[in-house]
Parts: sequence; structure tokens; C-alpha cells
Amino acid sequence: MRRFALSLAAVLVVGTVLSSAEMASATTGHVKPVITATQVTFTIPSTPVGVWQLGLTTYPPPVTHLGKVQGTSGTLTLPVPKTATCSFQADVKVSVNGGPLMMYSSAKAVVPGCGPAGNGTRFTPGYWKNHEAATTALLPQTLGGYTVSTFAQAQAIFDAMKCSDGVNCLAGHLLAAQLDVANGSSNCIAPTIAAANLFLSNVPYTGPGNYGMNQQAVNLAATLDNYTNDSTSTTC
Repeated sequence: MRRFALSLAAVLVVGTVLSSAEMASATTGHVKPVITATQVTFTIPSTPVGVWQLGLTTYPPPVTHLGKVQGTSGTLTLPVPKTATCSFQADVKVSVNGGPLMMYSSAKAVVPGCGPAGNGTRFTPGYWKNHEAATTALLPQTLGGYTVSTFAQAQAIFDAMKCSDGVNCLAGHLLAAQLDVANGSSNCIAPTIAAANLFLSNVPYTGPGNYGMNQQAVNLAATLDNYTNDSTSTTC
């Protein structure tokens, strides 16, 4: 008999008995991992409580395993390497109450310019703000724990990036840099992108708002700004 089969009348999850109907409801609308040219991320939901695992492989089969990471809260992140096809699958599994890892959600994506290579043209925040089709084609993107899924969200972030507010400033420059990389520009900026995402996760960033001045955010934004403004694509 399979463990945790949904045909059982009830299952035990973290000390709470859930009916089969409740379990079926809990498996809908799952949070999915997000894959970009530089990284794959998954923000751990509040329920169920357990040990979460994010894994990355190539796609389609035969697959090559590219990495895995585990945690109980926050955002799980893995780097996306350079591959021949830039086609990936990310799988999320969870172990509840000491049980086996069970599949939770997954995502597939082709991300041009993946990994450390890529010499595509870099574009500024102003470009992405005013080119809806180009921007939408490269969404979603994650900024810390905040997912940018629509062009309207992206526009709002670019509109708010006045650098009197360091966090809003950083979010706009980070989004532009990630769109550049997803569009095929160099991944040499990956360490700064990772640092900026970690910073926004810790804020936490929840979209345009009033965050105030922060010098670390301004410094990270300046590095990203230099990257997106280098139309020669020769430096980071």
C-alpha cells in the first residue's frame, strides 16, 4: 500500500489529522519555482511545515542533475549553469513530519543566455519599461521573495525606482539586469544579482512601497546600473 495515499480517510500532517478532501484541497494552487538565466528560486510557503527541497535538472530526458538545496523557511536558490540548450526543469519536494520527500510542484523553462556565457546587448530600465512585448516575454522574474509576473508590475517597479528610496532603486535596477541576462547578455553580473536578491529577501521586498534610504541597496543598485548601461557588453 502506498504511503500517504489520498484514498485513505485521513492523513497525519504535523500532528493534525486532515481529511482526504482537505488534503486534495491542499495540493491545488501550489507555489511553483521560478527559473531565470541566472538562478532558480522557490519561496517556501507557510504550510505545510516541513523540510523543503529544490532541485534543478536539464530537460528533456535524459536528464543531468545540476544541484539541490534544502531548507525549512525563506527562499531556496540554485545557480543556473551554462548548458547547450538552456532548457531546465526545477522540482520542489517536501518532507512533512519526518516522512519521505513528496513531489510538491515543478516548472520547466528555456532561458536564452543561461550560465556564465552570453554576449547579448544590454538594455537599461528605461528600455524594458517602454517595450512591453520584450519585457513580457521574459517574465516572470523574482526580486527577493516578490514575483514579477506581468508587464504592469514591471512598469510599477521601474516607475518607483527613484533612488531617494534605496530599496525601490535596487529593485528597478535588479529587474533590468535580470531581464538583460534572460535576454542573452553576460551572466558575469550573477554574484551581484544573487546579493541583491538576498538583500531584498531580507527586507522583505513586497513590491513598490516606502522603504527609506539604505546605502547597501544604493551600492548594489550602482553596480547593476553600470552593467545595464554598458552597451558594449565588455565589462560588469
